[in-house]
Amino acid sequence: MGRRAKQHFEFEAISIDRSASESQYRQLENQIREAITGGLLTAGSRVPSSRRLAGMLGVSRNTVLTAYDQLISEGYLESETGSGTRVAQFLPEAFEYVEQPETSQATGSFEELLSTSGKLLARYASWMPDFAPIPQAFRPHLPAVKEFPTAAWNRLASELARWSMRHLDQCDSQGYEPLRQAVAEYMGVSRGVSCSSEQVIITSGAQQGLNLVTQILLEPQDAIWVEEPGNAPANQLMELLGFRIIPVPVDQSGIDLTRVPEPKTSPKLIYVTPGGQWPLAMTMSPDRRQQLLAEAERHQSWIIEDDYNGEFRYTGRPYPTLSSLDHRGQTIYMGSFSKLLFPAIRLGFLIVPEQIAGAFSYARWLNDRFSSPLTQMVLHRFIESGQFLKHIRQMRSLYQERQTCLYEMLMQELGDVIDVDLPESGMHLVVQGKTPQLDQELMAAADRANMEYHSVRMYAREPEQVPGMVLGFAAFDQKQIKKAVRNWAQEFNQR
Repeated sequence: MGRRAKQHFEFEAISIDRSASESQYRQLENQIREAITGGLLTAGSRVPSSRRLAGMLGVSRNTVLTAYDQLISEGYLESETGSGTRVAQFLPEAFEYVEQPETSQATGSFEELLSTSGKLLARYASWMPDFAPIPQAFRPHLPAVKEFPTAAWNRLASELARWSMRHLDQCDSQGYEPLRQAVAEYMGVSRGVSCSSEQVIITSGAQQGLNLVTQILLEPQDAIWVEEPGNAPANQLMELLGFRIIPVPVDQSGIDLTRVPEPKTSPKLIYVTPGGQWPLAMTMSPDRRQQLLAEAERHQSWIIEDDYNGEFRYTGRPYPTLSSLDHRGQTIYMGSFSKLLFPAIRLGFLIVPEQIAGAFSYARWLNDRFSSPLTQMVLHRFIESGQFLKHIRQMRSLYQERQTCLYEMLMQELGDVIDVDLPESGMHLVVQGKTPQLDQELMAAADRANMEYHSVRMYAREPEQVPGMVLGFAAFDQKQIKKAVRNWAQEFNQR
């Protein structure tokens, strides 16, 4: 009888606070987990289907699926085709080691035991994103992975997966040479960057590329000028490595070098995103590019040109890259295939002066040797076969359609209360409320509508001065875009 009583957990009584900062799926999974660990839901108990529970609670089915998936991954629930989802027979706690109480306790906080870098990492740990399995509109950073030609990629991967001694011995830390040659040729045609394969360094992404640059070119406590607001994870990495981060405000033309904070410190490095500023999305003007190069020459500074989505320009021809304009040869170009193709590829590249390419190659070898040769080989064949260029052209057209759709829907549904520009390039728009109060109300309405976005202030060193929301559009079709904006507007109008 006691067992039967414990099984009566009222799922419809679960409380979802739609105004809370905690996401709805987190609230749901926490309450179900507590019911299981508290004995209200016993081993083998059935839980409602995702569709039924979503109807009970008035939330989206994706919210329930995300909560269930997390509890399954933790071992609290188990799912079997044809049998539904049940409470696991053996809970995770059954396998945990129960530590005996210590006779003496450590004094002070654990943070006091961390290094300077460790304390910074602890402070920035909240930046680690929640990896929900199904992205909702308008999660930034995502390319249209559903449109990626997986059949062509898989065919090439299958051909190259027949390992030979040649494959097993591919361990060039600078990168697979045919891939480096293909990248050099493509950059010359596409971005006007004249370079050889010896100048190309294949990396496991932009963050590793940035790490290599700072290891080779900077000394501890060197000053770095960065855009404000700007690429916060990159800035955090450089701060973690012991460099002084000096935020320089941006305007509609890009980084504004007339507003460098006083006292002006000569920078050893200037880090910019000229092709599509992150997060505000504007393209750096040609005049501002020349001013930046002149200022860098005056200070004898290096420049990192992070061109994470420069291929996706929708108005006219792309502006010349800083790398192609810099006659000193002290601009390092940084590209990423994660945005161009799909995030899991984890490949990027640097274009560096040939005289120091050996130092970059050896630094890469010391860090983690090299990226997967097979992935590099498949990417090379993907480029060589013409599939890469075809895909980029298709995505450029598709992203422009989705950008236009999002812009028009925003103006149609929320045009009276927002300011939004249509940038020349990129994979996101920035929406600002016409007043600070409206900005806050728009974010609250987006949360109630289960809409994903990034606050612009999270990318700023002085967040209270930066309003707005970053909306990624590349990964979402027009039906998803229209539905999400309408839901958002409905929640906003009911405030």
